[in-house]
Amino acid sequence: MLLQLNANKDNHRKVLAELIKRSEISVLCSGWLKQAGLKHLLPAIDLALKNKSQITIYSNKKHTDSEAIESLKSRESILHIVVDDSAKYLHSKIYYFENAGEYKAIIGSANITNGGLTSNEELSVSLAGTIGDSQNNQIKKYLARLKTVGHPN
Repeated sequence: MLLQLNANKDNHRKVLAELIKRSEISVLCSGWLKQAGLKHLLPAIDLALKNKSQITIYSNKKHTDSEAIESLKSRESILHIVVDDSAKYLHSKIYYFENAGEYKAIIGSANITNGGLTSNEELSVSLAGTIGDSQNNQIKKYLARLKTVGHPN
């Protein structure tokens, strides 16, 4: 387990971008999704899509700005699931990545906003292991649950 902060050059933006670039599967779950934050990750997302990576993004309808929606819609192979706040409020911030039989998950407070990824006082825990281990099974169970609370945008 490692702690992830925005207090140094390896902030959430840098760490998430690197993981997106290197992963076969990326799941980004952020209650707030703002274009100002998403733009930090788009170069990595575009590279990952070029390499045929699977990317799923979850966000709240109320806290997802229209520019971010349009940016994701223009990348047709991204699955963007929007949670309707009237039914369920998505507050989770979990970033999950798989590559070559290994996984990494970053779970904490950072949303996909400019401040959340670069300058806010954020704290996340970084977990890693082998796909199929007990920790991974718990995380994947939660991610499967997320599929039931929203709808593709």
